[in-house]
Amino acid sequence: MKKTEESIIDFISKSFKRFKNIEMGIGDDCAVFENYAITKDIYVEGTHFTLNLEPEIIGWRTFAGAISDIAAIGGKPIFFLFGLGLPNNFNEKFFKSLLKGIIKLSNMFQVQIIGGDTVKSEKLVLCYTVIGKIKKPIYRNGAKKGDFVYITGDLGGSRLGYEKNVLNKKFMYPLPKINEVKNILKKYKINSMIDISDGLVIDATRISMESKVRINILSEKIPLNKIAFHYCLEKNIEPIEFCINSGEEYEILFTSDEEIKIKGISKIGFVSEGRGVYIDGKRVRHKGFEHFNED
Repeated sequence: MKKTEESIIDFISKSFKRFKNIEMGIGDDCAVFENYAITKDIYVEGTHFTLNLEPEIIGWRTFAGAISDIAAIGGKPIFFLFGLGLPNNFNEKFFKSLLKGIIKLSNMFQVQIIGGDTVKSEKLVLCYTVIGKIKKPIYRNGAKKGDFVYITGDLGGSRLGYEKNVLNKKFMYPLPKINEVKNILKKYKINSMIDISDGLVIDATRISMESKVRINILSEKIPLNKIAFHYCLEKNIEPIEFCINSGEEYEILFTSDEEIKIKGISKIGFVSEGRGVYIDGKRVRHKGFEHFNED
């Protein structure tokens, strides 16, 4: 077994028997059964955040990532369970501020807490199980030859904050695209969809592999975060390379055979026969976030 996130997930999936038929199990942003979508996310100190950040930002960012998965298949988050691993010497002021970030976002999208668990832990660990309502889920495996490739918002701000410690709104308070997806689905037919959690290239690769198609992207069409773009120019860093490998952006990447005209959405490419992700005609390998890397 390869020591990669995808290989580990695949091994786990194949190790368990299936007892009931559900619409979607392991392999997409959420599991789906009947009219519900369920997702789980775990965030660990040192892997996803450091304690140098304001605790309110940690709470907001992590919860945003969890409910973004519901947006990524076209659902509306309604409930969540909260798992919390706290060091023995946790600070009460820190704890209350951490919760404040989660509460603000839960109030914004009206996602109600219904349970959870707490344990003592060597590091701070935040775990969310989010339940959403959904009418017609949009999966990663529906992209078709002839589709256009679209993305919401811009890319690069999250990586700028995490790696370069340049704090910006996109990094500190990312907004899950719940309302944007609802608006898109109301007006257009979408064939495949995923949120940008690990970087444009790796997440586009997931659509490519699941849909068995080639994703073609034009670099000049990729919307780059302005602050990240200017930072890259100042530091002599290639802006596109930097921004397309920015994880935890929580923008929505999707495909459709329709011409979509909505403010804040960019058409960045097209779908064709084949496999893999190509930028300006050249196949690219992802350098986005991976939990496990082979030696």
